[in-house]
Amino acid sequence: MVVALVSAGALTGALYRLPKVIVDDEAKQSRGITLNQSVPDSAIGSADHPVVPLSAEQAAIVDRLRTAYLTSADKEKKGRFADSLAVAFARLGKPDSAARYWEVVATLEPTEANLLQTANGYYDAFGFAADAGRATQLGEKARGYYQKVLAIRPDFLEAKAKMAMTYVTSDNPMQGIALLREVIAEDPDYELALFNLGLLSIRSGQYDKAIERFERIIELNPDNGQAQFYLGVSYAETGRKQEAKRLFTLVKQRETDPAILASATEYLQKLD
Repeated sequence: MVVALVSAGALTGALYRLPKVIVDDEAKQSRGITLNQSVPDSAIGSADHPVVPLSAEQAAIVDRLRTAYLTSADKEKKGRFADSLAVAFARLGKPDSAARYWEVVATLEPTEANLLQTANGYYDAFGFAADAGRATQLGEKARGYYQKVLAIRPDFLEAKAKMAMTYVTSDNPMQGIALLREVIAEDPDYELALFNLGLLSIRSGQYDKAIERFERIIELNPDNGQAQFYLGVSYAETGRKQEAKRLFTLVKQRETDPAILASATEYLQKLD
């Protein structure tokens, strides 16, 4: 999911500047990736997202996998080691590093599954970008791989819905809206497209449209906690305080994500 959860104060105004925080210098990405390239230590942190030290055990695992990847001359083994590194970095909360190793796997074996994994990896990293420039770079990477997936499977709505969001920080943001509408035309109740359109409605201050979309999602999926949260935001921003408080209270009872819980708590305090 490409959604930035921020404080209640920041939610008013420029809400959810897609995206969040990236943890890598992606300057080299526009030049592609070589099969023997490893992710530098700078991938673990940046000025926007302080370095989070790995434990000795985590560092040992990463170093062992990286060494095996760099020294392997066998294509199949290199791909397996790259995949293992991607999984390790994903579990460590380093989506950009994970994406770059999944890109190695997709370069070695460009199957639909590998291309989709790479696209989703860059999409996740895009969702953590701190500024428009970095978001644009990561969005371009994700978009390029989603296009490859769609060349294989043109009717893949998930790829279209996610690719649409990468246009938000591009020179053609309306292309993203057009893609989401295309998805909705094919499936009016496609949850991801409804969700993303709801986010964009909030981002542009069109809370009535956001309410319509998030209410529909909850009709389809009553357990969607993020839709409940954003519906609460939309209610709060349109003065429907009691409905907002009910939803934020429900979110606090059901959700475990600390960012959602913190934002719901701040909104409840603001609404009292």
